Amino acid sequence: MDKIDSKILKSLLENSRTPLSQIGKKVRLSRENVYYRIQNMIKQDIIKDFVTSINYNSLGFQQYVVFIEFDKIDKEKESQIIEYLKNEKSISWIGILSGNWSLTFDIFSKTNSEVNEFISRFLNDFEQNIGGYMLLNLQESNYFFNKIIDENILVSISKNKNQPKIDKTDIEILKKLNKNAKISYVDLSSALKLTPNAIKNRIKNLEKSNIILGYSISINHKHFGLEWQGLQIKLRRPSKEIEDRLKSYFKMHNKVIFYYHYNKFGIYDFDIGVIVKDSSELREFINQLRKNFYDEIKIYNTFLVLDEVSSHNLPKIIFN
Repeated sequence: MDKIDSKILKSLLENSRTPLSQIGKKVRLSRENVYYRIQNMIKQDIIKDFVTSINYNSLGFQQYVVFIEFDKIDKEKESQIIEYLKNEKSISWIGILSGNWSLTFDIFSKTNSEVNEFISRFLNDFEQNIGGYMLLNLQESNYFFNKIIDENILVSISKNKNQPKIDKTDIEILKKLNKNAKISYVDLSSALKLTPNAIKNRIKNLEKSNIILGYSISINHKHFGLEWQGLQIKLRRPSKEIEDRLKSYFKMHNKVIFYYHYNKFGIYDFDIGVIVKDSSELREFINQLRKNFYDEIKIYNTFLVLDEVSSHNLPKIIFN
């Protein structure tokens, strides 16, 4: 991968629906050459997905994060659990971990009772293999995957929690953009039996109403020789001032690629993802964090994300 590939990645991170001809002008290449380079980065597993950021709160959903500790388990049973989760219509991202936790996944629901019902069913189906679990209700999230290629910080977009009126056609558009953010107006037009211009106008309206927050890509951190470490943080004396200072710190720090801020009834207040080359860089980051927030935070857990076994796309239940 060369400097031109990095510039192309930066453009796609900022907006993965940017026309190839427009990217070509930035990097002084033809549309065909840009297309070839993107396809090559997909084949090399540098680009994993073309992602649409959809405001699921506006569609009436909440996000929860589950951490699982395995017990009495072998590779076959682990694979069975992962397949079980991948087939669940309310679950999106799944990560295999090393540390105090063995597995984590994101689950989406309109009510607490639906989540509790799934957790009860899941624990019952695999009671011999689950040593412990934790369920946390997400209040806010922010992603900065552009930092993997050392680019400038992207401006985050706040979510509007109101529920604007949308119809079945809008839902179908969101469903297809969720699967592939780069799908063309022509392909959407063919699938939904509308003119490309009608599709374009509907997407613009979804953007204006803050249902579509943006378009990006997910990239493979391992290709750049990086580890993804997770930290779970508790505030000693919770306050909005400390929360805002922490969020600002996470946004500005070049090693933090996302943060999850949980509702206050959870055991932890924040999860963060940190990209480092090795354990010494992780220690340096932790020491720096403690120095800046010595009296305000306690780091409870660290864990290594060994693998991502599903995409960052929203689950099927969002579009039902």
